[in-house]
Amino acid sequence: MRLPQLDERLQKAANLFPACGYGADIGADHGRLSCFLLAKERCERMCVSDLSAPSLEKAERLLHMHGLAERADFCVGDGITVLPQIADAIAVLGMGGKTIAHIIKDGREKLQGATLVLSAHTEVHLLRQAIMDIDYTIESEDIAYAGGRFYVIVRAVPGKSCYNEKEILIGPKL
Repeated sequence: MRLPQLDERLQKAANLFPACGYGADIGADHGRLSCFLLAKERCERMCVSDLSAPSLEKAERLLHMHGLAERADFCVGDGITVLPQIADAIAVLGMGGKTIAHIIKDGREKLQGATLVLSAHTEVHLLRQAIMDIDYTIESEDIAYAGGRFYVIVRAVPGKSCYNEKEILIGPKL
C-alpha cells in the first residue's frame, strides 16, 4: 500500500527529523508524519499523540492500514507530558506559536535532550523565544509552502542561545 502524500511542510519536517529509536509526534492529527517516519524506518517506535481522541483515531487507523500500529504508542493528552518514555526526537507541528511555546515549556522536564522539530502556523517569534527560554538553540530553519500559505519549520537542539530581537522575529538561520 502506498504511503500517504506529505505536503511540503510535512516533508520538510520529516527531513529535519533525525533517525532515532523512539520519536514522538505531538498533535499528530491525521498521523501522516508518524506513518512516514515509521514506514521509512526513521524511527523504530513512536509516540503518536493528540489532545483530540477522534483525531488520534484517524492516526491509529492510518497506521493500522500500513501495518505500523504495533510500533506506536497512541496517547490522548496535552503536549509532551503524555510521553510514556523519553523520546530522542519530538515533532510539534500545526499549532500556533503561543501553543507550541506552552507545550515545550510545560514539557521541558521530559525533553531530556531530545531534538525538536517545530512548526507554528502563527506567532513564530513566540516559538523562537521559548526555544531560547528552555536552553535550546535553533540548529536550522526552513520555509515551506503548503495549503496556500508559508510555514517556518525549525529544528532545535539543547544548547544556550541568546537571540536578539531581529533574530527572534525573522529567525537566526533564515
